[in-house]
Amino acid sequence: MCSLPGMPCSASIYKWLSEQPYFSERYARAREVQLEVMAAELVDIADDSSQDRRTIVVNGHEIEIVDQDHINRARLRVDTRKWLLSKLAPKKYGDRLELAGDQEAPLTITVKRTDIP
Repeated sequence: MCSLPGMPCSASIYKWLSEQPYFSERYARAREVQLEVMAAELVDIADDSSQDRRTIVVNGHEIEIVDQDHINRARLRVDTRKWLLSKLAPKKYGDRLELAGDQEAPLTITVKRTDIP
């Protein structure tokens, strides 16, 4: 946004973020929406197979082939967005790690106090 003509420079944005609570709240909300849009793009990119195949001419005959370059680019776009989402909003989009035992071998926690002789 800051690179567009007539828009404030990034230094101004950061100054407003620290000095203007209303602007800071609106900015935070806009960033949340940005993450939601990015998450929605994941499905759109993954579902779009319109360019996965292309036609080439071999010996005067048209042949349809799989466009691995396009598929790999789409995979990179998905992976990049997933990585960004997991770093920018780990509670919502990060990998969830669950520590659990089972009925035969439940997890136990032992607290050892070192202040008691």
